[in-house]
Amino acid sequence: MTRSNDPATRALNQEIATAPDPHIVRIVAAVDAMTARGPADALIAPLRSRLATLRPPRPLRFCRLLFHPLDRLIVPPSHWRPDRDSIPRTALAPIADHVRLAMGPDAAAIDVRIANRTTADTDLIARCGAVLWPAAARAVLAGSVPKNWEATGLSRATYAPLAASIAALLARGDAVEALAGATANGLLPPDGQRIGTILAAVAAAHLPALPMMITILLARIPESAALLPAASSGATGIAVQAALDRAADRLLADLEGQDSPQANIAAGSLGDAGTTAGRIAKLLRHLDTDTANPQRQVRLRAIRKTLDAGCKARFTAGLEQELLLPLNSSSPPAISVLEAAARGLRVLETEARAVGSGAIYDMLLKKAAEAIGSSAMLGRLAKVDQVRLIEILTGPEAAMALLA
Repeated sequence: MTRSNDPATRALNQEIATAPDPHIVRIVAAVDAMTARGPADALIAPLRSRLATLRPPRPLRFCRLLFHPLDRLIVPPSHWRPDRDSIPRTALAPIADHVRLAMGPDAAAIDVRIANRTTADTDLIARCGAVLWPAAARAVLAGSVPKNWEATGLSRATYAPLAASIAALLARGDAVEALAGATANGLLPPDGQRIGTILAAVAAAHLPALPMMITILLARIPESAALLPAASSGATGIAVQAALDRAADRLLADLEGQDSPQANIAAGSLGDAGTTAGRIAKLLRHLDTDTANPQRQVRLRAIRKTLDAGCKARFTAGLEQELLLPLNSSSPPAISVLEAAARGLRVLETEARAVGSGAIYDMLLKKAAEAIGSSAMLGRLAKVDQVRLIEILTGPEAAMALLA
């Protein structure tokens, strides 16, 4: 984003960048609802990293659906370099316009299917993507430089290699979506044979896109890290190992920068924080292999330490601000709100134990249960509500003890 010299605009940008999460969601929803976004789009540019953490549902438009499989690779134009295995955000609209023109009536049919739907409609994304992504890959590969390419701020020479990578990745977009779906959001192990097929297809189509595909796989399915070397053999296996190293360095650099664990965990609900902590912990665990060099192991330990500190800070703040303070307010919220906070705390605590000591969580949960079960709460909570909250926080034995 171009920085404005106008003091009022700079002040507005700063106010938006530091706004609370609910305000961010409302601002973005208002901009998304505009038919012609124009300068308003620049206002939400500083929020991209927070949006990646908050993940509010966004209108499911053609360009957003087109690049859904490649979302993890998209970066601001100021961060893009040809050798950084990424896609500059300014390239999205021209390429989407090019694909739309090439697909003609088929693109219009997709517009009808996704009208008034959002990015929360994952089943629709998979169904429409299975039609769009392979067709888009062919259109990008066969087409010339888009007419409005100069609006990207990139040279015409950058288009061909970037388009080749995008085409190779989009051609396997539906396969990656199916692979991720088959794991039931990480509950089941990924299929090594399907991973090998995806990698072989990308390597055959455009070898420089291989680190980008592995970045996508690691970000969406961290367990795939252990299967990547075995998923390919021969020359492809050597290329996969080199690409895995590049992708791992890219993901670690993101976690050391704006995509830090503390920033990820600080935003969103307590449950979201727990899910995020679990995803990051799983990725770190799968990147910490016997073949990892000493420098990577040092980086992994540092990120794991940051993740542990972020979990403890988010848990402590959540316990105080989302459970204990509301309980002690003049008019406590509905029990459903308190139960949601308690469940979120347990989700975060469960995931946080995998990266740090559980002693602090045991102590904090015990103190919270004692406060909830105290006689001071009798006038604020019904006995059954006290028992239910304690059961969520510390288990059925503590709840039974209160009843006794």
